[in-house]
Amino acid sequence: MIKLILFILLNVAVVFNSAAVDWNKLSSKEQGVLKSLSQQWGQLSTAQQQKLQLGASRWIKMPTEQRNNLLTKFNQWQKMPKQQRESLSKQFNQFNKMPPAQQKQIRSTHKNFKKLSNNKQRQLMDKFKRTQQKKQKNMTRKKPRTRQR
Repeated sequence: MIKLILFILLNVAVVFNSAAVDWNKLSSKEQGVLKSLSQQWGQLSTAQQQKLQLGASRWIKMPTEQRNNLLTKFNQWQKMPKQQRESLSKQFNQFNKMPPAQQKQIRSTHKNFKKLSNNKQRQLMDKFKRTQQKKQKNMTRKKPRTRQR
């Protein structure tokens, strides 16, 4: 019940707070974080401006170590081939569509996997890859037959 009330309040707040965010009303720290967008700020949608302001606010409050970790991950993301980024984005979206219980199970499994030694992780990944390759081979062999008349 509390979650429902919070959901409604947040959505009502978004509806009533649908005014564009004036660049000059941003704090100097927020402007500093978002400076690369200053020229096109007025052309962004209100929703984009609000999301960016929220993100800048979160960034400012974030501990330095966490910021550095995010920057490292972002740099790794940018260096990835486009196809790999698209694949990861697709997996992320699929994960977010899963029921919370299933997400929790996957997080738990991943946490346990990370506790394993590097050698054991490699063994499990190799085993998984072999299993996936076998499945792929079986799928290509079992192509549906077309009927001839």
